[in-house]
Amino acid sequence: MPTNVLRVLQVGMSSDYGGTEAVVYEIYRNIDKSRFQFDFLNVYDKPIARQALLESMDARILPLKLKRREGYRKYLRGIKAFYKEHAHEFDVVVCNVQCLDQIAMAKYAKKNGIPKTIIHLHNANYGVQPSRLARIAIFWNKRFCHRYVDQFVACSSLAAKWGYSKRDYINCSILKQGIDVERMRYDTEKRQSFRMRFGYSAGDRLYGSVGRMDPQKNQLFLIDVYSEIRRIDKQAKFVLVGSGPMEDEVRQKIDSSPIADRICVIPRADEIETFYSGIDCFLLPSKFEGLGMVLIEAQCSGLPCLATKDTIPPEAKLRDDFRFLPLDLGPVEWAKEAMKTSSDSQRDIAYHCIIDDGRDIVETAKEYSKILLS
Repeated sequence: MPTNVLRVLQVGMSSDYGGTEAVVYEIYRNIDKSRFQFDFLNVYDKPIARQALLESMDARILPLKLKRREGYRKYLRGIKAFYKEHAHEFDVVVCNVQCLDQIAMAKYAKKNGIPKTIIHLHNANYGVQPSRLARIAIFWNKRFCHRYVDQFVACSSLAAKWGYSKRDYINCSILKQGIDVERMRYDTEKRQSFRMRFGYSAGDRLYGSVGRMDPQKNQLFLIDVYSEIRRIDKQAKFVLVGSGPMEDEVRQKIDSSPIADRICVIPRADEIETFYSGIDCFLLPSKFEGLGMVLIEAQCSGLPCLATKDTIPPEAKLRDDFRFLPLDLGPVEWAKEAMKTSSDSQRDIAYHCIIDDGRDIVETAKEYSKILLS
């Protein structure tokens, strides 16, 4: 490896390809690899998301079996041992986090002489309410982490304000997280491919959503919205892409609902771009989002979007046919708003709004490069 390459350790990648993994993966895919080399920490007993593809781009996957459940001292011993072996290999450590409960990798990176540490915050609330010990850790980390974190980054101003202290929020960099515009833009062949594959006709009106099946994404509420749409429009059909810990509960609710024969559940969509081109309206009733990358992808494909007011950052709105609606209005009002939407006849040029807002992944990779070098 050339000596002028900046070596970066990415911490916080999971085995599920969610929003955090997608952003970091796409940044690495598009960053100048003659100047930056990413390696990835794996704390699991199985591969992290897209591990084989990362390795094909010359990334190393470094294992570290953190044993926090076996006691905090053993957990820290593992981190110290890791840095004793590897600290000399890195110029930067980036901790990708959902909140500030576990950032010891940044603290001990600094203690072991790694020149730069970065916290990159990807969410704006707790997916699972933290335990008492986790709340204590978050309190102290917010108060003191500036002592060993050189730079704070967040996916939106809402996330930064929620997750960082006032001091660190002021100094935080908001990274405009981008997407592969060429891949996600609307395409008639992709639309036909999706509809043919799942048995929809050209005239079917499809409502869809994407998200991990957990409380944050609020799929149980979404099924109620779908059911209300179906009550009014007997021809409406629905698609739900995702899997996760609530999958059984979601499927049980679908089976007992009036849309059981009208909804297609797709646990995993490797060619997610065909889904966006294939549907007519996108709904995201999340209880909170750091940004909501799926909304950026949906708008790139020219889809009218309906998303939760106040808990999804206003930065997510890039098009006029994007509507925010409070959850407390209930499924009936959500259904009415969704049915008012109509797909843009010029969906094939909608991707320009993504580029104009600086959310092409190529531009994101350039901005990320500046953060790593600053």
